[in-house]
Amino acid sequence: MSKTMKSLIVFLSVLVVGILLSVGTYMIFNPIKEERAKIETLSVLKGYFKSATDFENNALETTDGVEILKSLRVYEDEKPLGYFYEANINNDFGNMKIRLSLDTKDVIQTIEFLEMNQTMYQAQTEAMLETYKLSKLSGDIFDGAAGATSISKKDLSHLIRILGHHHDQTDKFEISLPYQPFYGDDYVIETTENTTAEGATIVIETIEGQGVVYTITKAGIYQTGSIEEKSITLVIALDNDGEIIGILLPVELYNHTKGNFMTNALEFAESFVGMNIADVVDGQAGATGEVAAHNSRTLLEDMFLIIQGVHGA
Repeated sequence: MSKTMKSLIVFLSVLVVGILLSVGTYMIFNPIKEERAKIETLSVLKGYFKSATDFENNALETTDGVEILKSLRVYEDEKPLGYFYEANINNDFGNMKIRLSLDTKDVIQTIEFLEMNQTMYQAQTEAMLETYKLSKLSGDIFDGAAGATSISKKDLSHLIRILGHHHDQTDKFEISLPYQPFYGDDYVIETTENTTAEGATIVIETIEGQGVVYTITKAGIYQTGSIEEKSITLVIALDNDGEIIGILLPVELYNHTKGNFMTNALEFAESFVGMNIADVVDGQAGATGEVAAHNSRTLLEDMFLIIQGVHGA
């Protein structure tokens, strides 16, 4: 055997051994690395979804200067809990990185900066970010920077809009029937009726053998010092005895100020759960200046009282 052939055999042997070692090392250590990364991610997710046990990754992308860093569907075993995103944009001031958690209906539950390099007006940009809370994430989400001249505010609006387009394209959870939490999986809407009362439009859905659902929409003043009115839609579920067993305040039909104001209004509406509709009384919304979202709370109270009259008629 020639010297050249021996050298070639030695080279090929070393190459094969090297490849086998590389493959073996990857097969041994990569699952360990992936499991460690999964544990770290779940640790973060539990801060937003307490019962999270698993997640699935969506494809990441960079579009129009916005880098999607994390894109996850979150589960408790096989039960969908929501969506989780991190995204970044770079401008003349540096990075702007945000983190969002959404429920299964695409509504933003938490939104925060992980990084914000901005020389001035940071508080205003942070306040703008907060306005997106309880809004539905999509490519058509409202422009929080409308009329603003701040580069950072415009970039933040662009970042969230691109993230909304990304969310639109991801695989979505199957959404359960809207009244399932109140009447179970097998409820049947027996009849549906439309009516009006005291300036409100009302849809009445009779749930076979279980109760009735009122969906009421009414406009009211949404900002102190203004005469402009905007509408809210409230869903009130009653059992056969008239007890309020659940309420919904659909974010896409909530046209008053969102963010912390809507959170306060939702908490007020939920305070009626467990009460009989016949026992609702006026004067629970609180006085102007004493409670947040006073105008929205007052409108919601009026809506409960209107349903009281319709239900008792």
